[in-house]
Amino acid sequence: MALGWYATVFAAVFVGSAGVPANPNRDCSVIFACLTPQEGLALAAIVGAPVLTAMLLTTLAITVPLARRVPSPILAGTLSVSITVGLAVVAGGFWQAAR
Repeated sequence: MALGWYATVFAAVFVGSAGVPANPNRDCSVIFACLTPQEGLALAAIVGAPVLTAMLLTTLAITVPLARRVPSPILAGTLSVSITVGLAVVAGGFWQAAR
């Protein structure tokens, strides 16, 4: 069930970014400034693959004990994804503070 949440978010980002028209007055002197939405999404997928893998493994580790205590599989998947996203936000905050 948790994998469904990740797929839903990925699909929503893709649909949202594909529907945004390009700015005609773009400055292409900056690196990655002139990528199409699809190219930007592909780059984000390549860079974000390790993060997504870590989040999926964390979700799996959280789901196993949580599924035994929560009666609904949908609720267990949603709670495990919510906890994982919270942990990812905290880890990102620590990473930003260390830079």
